[in-house]
Amino acid sequence: MKKELLALIQVFQNPFSMSQRELIQQFSACFAWIKMTENNELDEYSAFNGTASADKLNEVINNTVSVQYGGFQSSPLSDEDLTALMFSLQRLIQAKVITFIDLSEAIKELLTIEGKHSYDTSIPDELCELGVSLLGRQNTDVYCPFDGGYLFAHKLPQESTKAGEAATGTDVFFADIHNVLLDCDYEVTHTNPVFVPNFIEEGGLKQFQSSLAFPPINQKYGNNGINDIWGRFPEKSLMGEVYHLRHMLAQTTDLVVCFVSSGFLFRASAGEKQFKQDILDKNWLKAVISLPSNLLPMTMIPINVIVLDKTKTDNTVQFIDASDEQFIEKVARTRNKLIGIEEIVSTYQSKSDSRNSANVTVTEIVDNELNLSPNRYVLNEEDKALNHFLQDHETARLEELVEIIRPQPVKHHEDGAHSFIEFNLASMNRIGSLAKPGKTINVKDADVAKVKKQQIQANDVLVVCKGAIGKVAIADREMSGNSIASQAFAILRIKPHVKSITSEALFQYLVSEYGQLQLTSVATGTSALMLSSKDLSMLQVPILNAEKLIKAQEVRKEIVDTYNTIEQLNDTISELNDSWL
Repeated sequence: MKKELLALIQVFQNPFSMSQRELIQQFSACFAWIKMTENNELDEYSAFNGTASADKLNEVINNTVSVQYGGFQSSPLSDEDLTALMFSLQRLIQAKVITFIDLSEAIKELLTIEGKHSYDTSIPDELCELGVSLLGRQNTDVYCPFDGGYLFAHKLPQESTKAGEAATGTDVFFADIHNVLLDCDYEVTHTNPVFVPNFIEEGGLKQFQSSLAFPPINQKYGNNGINDIWGRFPEKSLMGEVYHLRHMLAQTTDLVVCFVSSGFLFRASAGEKQFKQDILDKNWLKAVISLPSNLLPMTMIPINVIVLDKTKTDNTVQFIDASDEQFIEKVARTRNKLIGIEEIVSTYQSKSDSRNSANVTVTEIVDNELNLSPNRYVLNEEDKALNHFLQDHETARLEELVEIIRPQPVKHHEDGAHSFIEFNLASMNRIGSLAKPGKTINVKDADVAKVKKQQIQANDVLVVCKGAIGKVAIADREMSGNSIASQAFAILRIKPHVKSITSEALFQYLVSEYGQLQLTSVATGTSALMLSSKDLSMLQVPILNAEKLIKAQEVRKEIVDTYNTIEQLNDTISELNDSWL
């Protein structure tokens, strides 16, 4: 923001205002009023003539925007302050110190700052630039639905046709104000496009060449009863991404560019799985691009771009992993800025495999349970080394070697008649043994059968499936009959007929560099990492010869002996520290 404009705004900002959003609206209204005055777009009565009032401002702006402006309990700024603000703006504009584009940028910056506290959608400029760039030449007739659509529309070529809907009146207001400041003709209406789409033409929904949007992240529709008369939603889904993408597809002839959460990429609930299979069957999925975390002011959730192309002819999907540090500039402790947009777009346009991209067949995506996360397909140097290692060994799927007992919660009841000892992460020592005490829990008669499924036996291997992915434990001693695993663990129990691997060898492999890489590479999740039973069962584990199995046993024994020695030395140090007193 220009320093002169920032200084002016700070004069009139009230830190004790009940609504900073209302104050930003009033600033924005003043910006539009001065612009229309200076460009002779108003009659003599409506133009700013040296005196301003809230009533006059409201009247002028309500004749300009398509939603009701004003209606504040009290004006954020007094008439005297409004007059001073308008006079100062007029002088800065006439002196060519600031431009109307500067005023537009100032509104976006104020909303970004305010969005950190209100959790409203605020789309950073660089994400808008990326989205518009991905449209390429398909930018002449663009649909920008959902709140914030105007931020994309105003970066499109002036000659482009652009339209959209916004669910909140304030978003429509700001879209109209930016239209004034930027001489843009983005057509926006106040409606939720999922429930009540506005752009209709003879024969159904109006068709646009392309769609570009940043729909609400983690929106849930649940049982809201979307009464769709347009046949847009063949799937039912709890989360909103399927509805958002289906709606955009329903109004688009060619290209859809949409920002989605990471959760959508790996989730496989009924509606999402059906949708993913359908866009693959129709050959519409063109590209998926993962972006770094912490790009948004209101959330740390990583976001991604999904590109759907109804005119696509090749039979592969491009995955681009732009989530690493080369694509971020640190701007605050918990805030990153996306950089390297030109490289991302160049990679997307080249359609060739590179360090950050891979072209993948539909068959491979289906084999990965329709997981659309780029890190499943774009391999870094560690991933490639792992692949080489596995290719040099005979392997088997983990489910072929072990029985996998899935994690499940066990509820404690004070009056429960049956006691069990629950072992959790805190029960593990540094070498993965369940050496520390478990937690006593009581369960009722009705839950005993369920709880007994979680019983730990000697030589079981326990793998953490939520949170601390990569943590592995081993029951390297006899466990009492009431020992159970907490819901953090999946239990891996070597099948009786399997002779090609032992508990010690499996444990030592999973805690090795390659095993850890495998576990973390298949983890999914946004706020907390998770390892699904399906992904765990599909892990490729090397089949080891008798010599290696013996070696694993020897290594484990040496680790245990070394650990015990260290513990004894620690005890000796503690005794020495106290012995002189």
